[in-house]
Amino acid sequence: MNPVDRAIDRIGSAIANDRHLGVQLYASVDGETVVDEVFGEASPGTPLLRNDAVPWICSTKLLGAMAVGRLLDEHGMSPRTPVAEVVPEFARNGKQDVTIAQLMSHAVPYAIDSEAPFYTTDHEKALTALCETSLSAPPGSRAQYSPIGSWVMVAEWVSRLSGVAYEQYVRRHFLSPLGLTHTVLGTPADVVPLPLYGWDEDPVEEGGEVPDPVPSSFLTQHPSVGAHGPAHELARVVECLVRGGEANGHRVLRPEALEIITTAHRSGLVDGYFGDLDISWGLGACVDSILFGAPPGSPVVGHTGSNCGIAVGDMERGLVVCHLATNESFQGLGPGRLESRVVRDLYGLVR
Repeated sequence: MNPVDRAIDRIGSAIANDRHLGVQLYASVDGETVVDEVFGEASPGTPLLRNDAVPWICSTKLLGAMAVGRLLDEHGMSPRTPVAEVVPEFARNGKQDVTIAQLMSHAVPYAIDSEAPFYTTDHEKALTALCETSLSAPPGSRAQYSPIGSWVMVAEWVSRLSGVAYEQYVRRHFLSPLGLTHTVLGTPADVVPLPLYGWDEDPVEEGGEVPDPVPSSFLTQHPSVGAHGPAHELARVVECLVRGGEANGHRVLRPEALEIITTAHRSGLVDGYFGDLDISWGLGACVDSILFGAPPGSPVVGHTGSNCGIAVGDMERGLVVCHLATNESFQGLGPGRLESRVVRDLYGLVR
């Protein structure tokens, strides 16, 4: 069985066994599409379509990575620049030395039990809460994945340095140049984003009845998780990174900005959020093969999305894979996830 058929068969089996409602799968090699398929449902009873705007969840952070990388390059700044140099109030309660690289590589150990204070679409309220938060250890000394909080600061940092709202900056410099006509970040215009579904209990308990999926609650306008779009459009973001910062004949990122994003700014720190794995992070993007199911040591860049998606590119082999599901499915971390197995299947195209 060839790699594409193997991946398609794997996804079909997951849907047939009630693990997933629907999946969009896209892959390319050196910019040439090798698979662009849709399986299952957008919501119970509604077929999933190729151009449906599926939640990107944490893969949204790739847009913030590109925005900050571009601005650092344009302003001659370093990833070691303190965050407070642009947003002075972030320095409160011992955070004056936190760098933009530490912020975006999840190496800021906030002294909090949960990120609940940041789970709001009221940006000013979330920003105030973040600035007032103290640290439990020196910045850079401990891994602490920040799914929401740090990206409140990313959005503010981009807005202050660029002089325009974060969503406007992302649309102008990335969504439009990349031709992402079915993708939305922030307040939707013509694009209607799909909800993300989950289950109140494990849907694959042996001998148990399969429960009905229920919509999950996500912050559809948040800079960390709020993008919605088809898999083939999220893949264009990764293809831009893999292809040297170029897209559609335009230079979206200079090589210097691309290097900032894809260089490992954090490694050697055990990450409790990811099952005590030591995961290497670039600037807002993961650069560690273990999170994606890629062959060990592969030079990758991308992000995962809350038990429902993966967007990853191999910087040397030119392979890009994007797998977006319309529901969460809790399968552990790393190589065991359905998305990771699909990535491994599709690596057969470039071995």
